[in-house]
Order: sequence, then C-alpha cells, then structure tokens
Amino acid sequence: MDLLLRLIVLMFAALATGGLLVNWIGLARAMARITSPQAYTEFHQATNHTFDPYMPIVVGGSILGGIILAVRSPGVGSVSGNLAIFGAIGYAAVIAITLPTNLRINKIIARWPTDAPPSDWKTLRARWIRFHIVRTLVSLPALASYILCCLLESM
Repeated sequence: MDLLLRLIVLMFAALATGGLLVNWIGLARAMARITSPQAYTEFHQATNHTFDPYMPIVVGGSILGGIILAVRSPGVGSVSGNLAIFGAIGYAAVIAITLPTNLRINKIIARWPTDAPPSDWKTLRARWIRFHIVRTLVSLPALASYILCCLLESM
C-alpha cells in the first residue's frame, strides 16, 4: 500500500484522537474546576467555536481512511484488513456517541446567555464530560488499529 496514503490516514486518526485527548486532559478538566456558571458558559462556548468545526473533519477523515485501508489491504479477511475495519468502526462509534450527547449539549450551551445560564448547568457539564471520556477511550484502540494495520502493510 502506498506510504503516503498510510501517512495521511494516520495523520487524520492521530489528529482525531489527539483532539479528543487534548480536550479531555486539558479543557474538560479545566471545565470541571470552574465554579461560576457564567464563566463555565463563556468557556464552553468559546471552546466549541474552536473544536466543533475541526473535529467532524478529522473524525470523518479517520473513518474514510479506515475504509480506504481496508479496501487497499491484501484482503478484507486479512489481519491488516480486519484492523482497518476495527479502526473505522471505532471512529464511527465516536460519531455515534457524539451526536446524541456531546454535540447536542454543545448546541444547548451555545444558546445560553453568558450572564444567566440555567440552574442545572452542572448536570449538563458532568454529562458532557462523562460522554467525552467515553468517546476518547473508544478512539484510542481505533488509532492503535490503524497504526498496527499500517505497520503490517509496510512489512
């Protein structure tokens, strides 16, 4: 399989998983420490403007990349083909988790006035963080699958 293609797929997957990890390790932990509902709302809204346009591109690219890796593998039944399919399913699961949870919450928080967020803001924050951790953990074996697939293909 073409080295450039493998590198592009790995780049998309690394950016997707890396974006999720950065958000978990840095931003979500900072969000959890904010005690002011106004500050939390402003912080969450600001980070959404950064991550919401970026993440669908890299996660979508990761899914497409896995499909390409599977098709270009020695066979869908091969070890590298199975790893590619497993990775693509993992990134598809990230989307399946995101749409009804994190993205839905992002859209709700985007409509909050920064000076008067609702009283249940902590509940939504906890739910967002919980599902963000789940989708991040799902992305890790997906990335590992792509790395192994590409390593097997280079041998």
